[in-house]
Amino acid sequence: MASEKRSEFRPNLDIFGVSRLDPGWLYIVKDGERFKVGKTTNPKGRLLAARTWLPNLELIGVKPFWNISDLERQLLAGLAQFWISGEWHQFPDGTYDFVFEDFSGFYEEDRDMNSVDFIYWMHDFGEILMEFCKRNISLRKWQREAGAA
Repeated sequence: MASEKRSEFRPNLDIFGVSRLDPGWLYIVKDGERFKVGKTTNPKGRLLAARTWLPNLELIGVKPFWNISDLERQLLAGLAQFWISGEWHQFPDGTYDFVFEDFSGFYEEDRDMNSVDFIYWMHDFGEILMEFCKRNISLRKWQREAGAA
């Protein structure tokens, strides 16, 4: 992945099963050791609003994707074991900081390439996501169960 604005490579989204629906941005913000994953269709407005209740937020990244509702759900399910309360997560130590580094590496303006790269990025969470889908339970219940493990 790269922290550039756009990739020179133009993927055929049909080959990867990416539909051009539900456009928006995924973001990760940190507050000390805690972090929040979210989605928005108005990144500037969302960050401006977030700074009112979290004035010292650290922005990890705001990146454009297709199908943001599905991708946010997949990411939250993959991070369920680190959920602490509400919309907040926390890694036990620096071992998982690669998640922040990798997310920062998505392109700034390349929704198509980010949506394809997301598939490969989430590969590490594959078994977790398969189990989540198999159980067919709510995200909140999944987070509670994963956090209790």
